[in-house]
Amino acid sequence: MASRADARLERRNAQARALCRDVCELLNLPIDTAVTALASVLKFYERRDAIERAREDEARERARASPELVVQAGVYLACKLEESVVSLADVAAATAATLDGEDATATLDERADVRLSEADARARAEGEALAGYAVAGRGGGEEGDDAFAAATGALYYAYKDRILILEQEMLRAMEYELNTAQPHVYMFHIVHAIGGGRALACAASATLLDALFATAEPVGEEEAPTIAAAAVRRASVNLKCEKDLKSANGEMWYEILGFDAAAMDAVEERLREGSGSATWT
Repeated sequence: MASRADARLERRNAQARALCRDVCELLNLPIDTAVTALASVLKFYERRDAIERAREDEARERARASPELVVQAGVYLACKLEESVVSLADVAAATAATLDGEDATATLDERADVRLSEADARARAEGEALAGYAVAGRGGGEEGDDAFAAATGALYYAYKDRILILEQEMLRAMEYELNTAQPHVYMFHIVHAIGGGRALACAASATLLDALFATAEPVGEEEAPTIAAAAVRRASVNLKCEKDLKSANGEMWYEILGFDAAAMDAVEERLREGSGSATWT
C-alpha cells in the first residue's frame, strides 16, 4: 500500500503536469516546446522524489520544489532548447494567471516560498503607495498572506533567482541530455503513411498530448513510436475512420508498419486508467 509520502508525491506530480500544460497552452507554445517542458519537469521530479522518499522534508523545504517554480523553470528551459522566443517574465506572468488569475485553472497543495527581504518589501510598499496602488501580494506580507500578485520589481527578481537555480538542478537531473523524445514526429509520419487526412492528424495530435500529460514518467525514445501509434489508432476510433485507413490482406495499418499491437494495447490501458480525458475512455 502506498505511503502518505508516496501519495503526496504522486499528487504533486499530477499537479505539476496539469500546471505545465496550462502554462504552455496560455503561452501558445509549439508542441515540441510543450513536450520538452513536460519532460524536463518530470525528470526533475523523478530525481527529487527519490531524494524525498529517503527523508521527510519539512513544508518549507518542499515549497522550494513547488510546481509553481519547477514548471516555470521547465518551460523557460524548454523555450531556450526549442528556440521559442519567450521571456522568463512572460512565463512568470502566465503561471501567475494560471494559478491566481480571474480564470485560474490550476491548484497546488504546496506553493512557492519566495519572499522579499524586509528592505526590498519596504521599498516595494513605498513605491506602490507613491504610485497609488494598494499594497498586495506575497513577498512582504504576513506569513499567512497567500494572495499572489504578478511578480514585479524586486519580487520578480526573487522569483527569477530561484527559478534559475532550479533550472541548473533540472539540467543535472536530465544529465545534460538536451534531446527530448518527440512522439508527435512519429505520429505525423504515421498519419501520412496510412493515408490519414488533416482531421486525423489534428485529432491524433490532441490525443497524443493527452497521453503525454497523463503519463507520470518521461517518455523515452524507445517508447515514443508506440505511444504515437496508439494515439493515431485511438483518434481513428474516435473519428470512426479506422476502416478507411491503409490495410492489406486482413492486416491493419499498425501491423503492416510493424507495430506491436499488444504494446499499443498496454499503452492505451495505462492511459485509460490515468487520464481524465474522454479521448482515452
